[in-house]
Amino acid sequence: MTNLEALKSKAIGYPIDESTYSVILIDRGVDAAAEYKGRSKDMELAKADLYVTLLTAANITEGGFQLSMTDKTNFANVASGIYDQYGEPNPIRKAKPQMRARRMW
Repeated sequence: MTNLEALKSKAIGYPIDESTYSVILIDRGVDAAAEYKGRSKDMELAKADLYVTLLTAANITEGGFQLSMTDKTNFANVASGIYDQYGEPNPIRKAKPQMRARRMW
């Protein structure tokens, strides 16, 4: 099994474009054609990126398929856990608003 096939197995049943998987793996520095060697930091982060992609996609309805709010919540929780585990920036959490004081004169 290749890294690409392994990543695809994490989203069986969800209509995701082939290029999306490739971009996720490339962005994480993972060779899509290389043999999958099991869990690794880069593959886990690629999985989290895949889940964020599903979360940020428009509501998908295709051939009877629909991504529910429960699915989105589950994807968000799993992805957040992976980002936190590896100390990566978490795109799901909203940044806290910051206020800066400036002198106008």
